[in-house]
Amino acid sequence: MMQFQKIVTSVCKFFIKSFSFRMGSFLAITLLAWKVRFPFVFSKLYAEDGNFLLEDAKKYRFPKEFFRNESGYSLLSNRIGGRFVSLFPLSYAPFVCALFAALCLSFLAAGIFKFNNLSSNNFGTRICLSLCFIFLPLSSFSAVGNVANLYIYFMTASAVFLFYKEKTKSEFLYKSLILFIAALSLPLTVFLLPILIHRSYLESKVIGFWKIQKSDFVFILGLLLQLIFIVTTSLGNREPHAPQSLFKVIYLYLDRGIGISMIPRWGFISGSNSNPFYENSLAIFHSISIRLLAVLLLLISIGLLYLQTRSSLAKSLRSQFVVIVLLGFIYSTLVGLFFNPEPRYMIFTSFLTCWVALLLLDSQHSVNLRNASIAYMLLVLLMGLTSSNHRSQGPLWNTELAKAKHICLQTNPESQIGIRTLPIDKVWEITLTCKKIA
Repeated sequence: MMQFQKIVTSVCKFFIKSFSFRMGSFLAITLLAWKVRFPFVFSKLYAEDGNFLLEDAKKYRFPKEFFRNESGYSLLSNRIGGRFVSLFPLSYAPFVCALFAALCLSFLAAGIFKFNNLSSNNFGTRICLSLCFIFLPLSSFSAVGNVANLYIYFMTASAVFLFYKEKTKSEFLYKSLILFIAALSLPLTVFLLPILIHRSYLESKVIGFWKIQKSDFVFILGLLLQLIFIVTTSLGNREPHAPQSLFKVIYLYLDRGIGISMIPRWGFISGSNSNPFYENSLAIFHSISIRLLAVLLLLISIGLLYLQTRSSLAKSLRSQFVVIVLLGFIYSTLVGLFFNPEPRYMIFTSFLTCWVALLLLDSQHSVNLRNASIAYMLLVLLMGLTSSNHRSQGPLWNTELAKAKHICLQTNPESQIGIRTLPIDKVWEITLTCKKIA
């Protein structure tokens, strides 16, 4: 009991002294940016936020919805969000969804600021890494201010935390919490195992033997529980489809994984090769050929900078650089070929690109180059704060809720009523009884 009290006390001190201030700062920045650039997140409910997350939380007694198979795997982070939103009146649903998402992103960003593998303690580089995590331009397509896409953020943050070696009990508990939630929220976190293995390998070169951190065991436990969930509830329900065009997959890796992360006003591309649709892009980027050329020139520039400074970089940093680059490419290729390179899944790759760039720039001796690069990346983030029609266009939640309440006045309490939500590309709605809607 005394040991437990000491752990709780150390965790509380950790949050009160430093972590809570960082989290509060990121929360204020996030909510302000969303209020100015994405005000609709507070008044419009998005897709799965209502369709089954809030719907299931309203229909089933806690914790029954956590064991329901909806997507073919456990969605722990999203289910937590759905249950949180269900605690408030229905009229506040979009606002509470956005607030919960902002709280999670701030909680993760505060950790990224502190627990990372940047070689220096430069404030500018660390703050830029955290802001890249929150405000990735690609996230503006569908992942702003909703609970439905939080799982990819927990996976993304876990990649950074796996490279960090915890030093205290509070750091161990923080890392373990995030890694466990990530593993039980998205099975794609299995792609993070190479980072765990590589970090252990680097440590073995120093201490002479392989050592697994305590938080690593928690992460592996989460993966095993995710596997058990899939086998027992949904094995075979979500099979890989026939491989897509390799050219398309590689192009989307370059476009969604690199271009939008590093080039201002890159915007979104969708549609087909014969009929592409560009959104929020500069006119010069309304061409697949030009976009491809721009990304290749960017890659050549970064490659030349790496080769020029490679000899001055620590060997461990060089190997981390290679691992992260290869991980982004392999992840994007396999997910793109056998599932779907949707923007929400490519958020992981997009962040890896920013992470690699900041790792390289943080190691530069030129302060002017580092500061100019940070300013440039912040400009990319700022100009990327523009939403897609997919995420912004659609009915106001309270308008649709009022319609449902009006229908309920003319029917019995057990009648099932659908309430329309975003996006409008197909029918998305949350279905509840009039008893729950009233």
